[in-house]
Amino acid sequence: MPLSIDFYRTMPTLSFHAPAPVAKAIRTAAKKRGQKVSRFLLESAENAASAEPVSGLGRELEKLAIESMALTALHRSQARASDLGLDKMTPAQIRTEIKASRRERRSRT
Repeated sequence: MPLSIDFYRTMPTLSFHAPAPVAKAIRTAAKKRGQKVSRFLLESAENAASAEPVSGLGRELEKLAIESMALTALHRSQARASDLGLDKMTPAQIRTEIKASRRERRSRT
């Protein structure tokens, strides 16, 4: 469902975090289309959300990409917590929590 024009006028600022080469590619693609990065990302996300993966393989690749992004975010979060002295869980405890979460998610599907 496309969003109204009024939404775009009042859309809050969007920030994103990506590795430098990916961020550069996103900015370049947005510039080629003559759009702001936030608008480009929003439209790309809308297109991706409305499109169905072409096969089971497409869905599996999509899941792998999401898990990859989650792991990257987790590692960055752990590094920041460690740098600030706020890390309270050992890597083994974190792995245990992740495995339990995955088991729970699989049992729901």
